[in-house]
Amino acid sequence: MTANEKITALVKPEYLNKIPKIFRKHATENTCKLIAKEHPDLYKAFEEEASAEEKEEMKKIVNGIFEERMKNIKCCKK
Repeated sequence: MTANEKITALVKPEYLNKIPKIFRKHATENTCKLIAKEHPDLYKAFEEEASAEEKEEMKKIVNGIFEERMKNIKCCKK
């Protein structure tokens, strides 16, 4: 399993289900790139075997990003 796959597995299903399948891979890859840029040490841990603490921290980060993006989508549909 790649680091991106491990990180994507932490995303809440309700967030992924809101993204059309055609765009899902693009959305998750760009999110992982953002995390790699902003949290390089944490991302690197996922290239190997992340600890439970690192997984919990990553879960908060990645779901926070998707939560923010979901708010932006709702905002723009008004």
